[in-house]
Amino acid sequence: MDFQAKLQEFFLSQFKDGLEESKLFIAFEPIGCMIDELDPNDPQIQTRANEQLSILAERLPAIQESMTFGTSRLTDLLETLVYSSTFREDLFDDAEREDYRTIFSRAKAEAMGKLEKGKRASVVTASGSYFLVTGHPEAWYNKNAAIWTSKSFSQKFPEKADEQDKPISFNLKWNRIDQSRLTTAVETKFEGIVTHKGIFNNMLFHEQKVKKPLNHKFLRTKRLQMGSQAINLQAKPMLSSEINPTMVKPLLSKRIALTHQLHKEKLVVQEQSQADGYELSFDYCMVNLQRDWFDRSLLHYAKLWYAKALEKNFFSNGLKDSSNQGELKCITTAMILVKNLRIRANWSQQDIANAGDSISLGFFNVADSQINSKNELINPGIQALGWICEVMPALPYSSDPKLFE
Repeated sequence: MDFQAKLQEFFLSQFKDGLEESKLFIAFEPIGCMIDELDPNDPQIQTRANEQLSILAERLPAIQESMTFGTSRLTDLLETLVYSSTFREDLFDDAEREDYRTIFSRAKAEAMGKLEKGKRASVVTASGSYFLVTGHPEAWYNKNAAIWTSKSFSQKFPEKADEQDKPISFNLKWNRIDQSRLTTAVETKFEGIVTHKGIFNNMLFHEQKVKKPLNHKFLRTKRLQMGSQAINLQAKPMLSSEINPTMVKPLLSKRIALTHQLHKEKLVVQEQSQADGYELSFDYCMVNLQRDWFDRSLLHYAKLWYAKALEKNFFSNGLKDSSNQGELKCITTAMILVKNLRIRANWSQQDIANAGDSISLGFFNVADSQINSKNELINPGIQALGWICEVMPALPYSSDPKLFE
């Protein structure tokens, strides 16, 4: 079995009945999306965490094992669905039409009311405004909270393995940005940061050298002549080797946009890892997403309405496969987080070189990580590794009849 399949199998096993017969599926990020580490002393820490989650949860995934996000926003499409929904007069005779019209009108009013309330409560960030999404457990952003579970995998690859004990192939690939193929448009859009791996990590502090005065006993006195007066000034020798931490601006939105651009422009080079054995461990937690502004009433009564000027299945055909090309085919419902990633392996020299130049190994984010003297590749930060996604039902159930007049 290949390692990525094994990892997916593990997370599927967290669900008692699996996901195969449901409308749910698991998809992994192409590059683990680092969560901006938050200052524990910030009184607005919960707000900052909600901002990050709201940005992440606005994306719409495709129905496949690896996440590919388009540029459409969940809330934009949801508003289109709700506001364009129109009662199907043709379905009912005179005796029952008003009763069903009342059901539809109530469902639409509830959906519109929640959307308007959600819009007023939107979080405003440097990258724009987002409808609020919260996560449970609430402390999902806290590396020290008692919500994390440890998991490890290992494979020493015996020379002769029984068929029933077939080794798990460590087939992860190094992913690095192809600097030679970067377009001017991409470099301009991201203001040159595309050439640095730092955008992919989550460092709260950036160490910067600053000049500090030495101890006062080393002060020298200078005389400055100003007209007829002489002024004594104390000159403070400067020591430039001291380090002061400075806050780095959150980069989550730029990481998301850059990852999308790299995928779209095919600017990532892949190279197979040559490690022939490994020990891999991490801590993980599952975070359920709460969208108080997402009302499902219209979804339950999908047969009662059509969407103005839109054809049947414009949003979704309801199927959990590649035939579903709808604009709102699925949404994320839970997030898989990992932290304290540690990979110890029998690395080749090429692996060691690739580690210093790559942004990910498989879907594990390893930007700014190095293989240490113990043959370990470590990323202690929190990264969104994957998502539980839900396929939407067939929406709209019928086309706008006026399209065919």
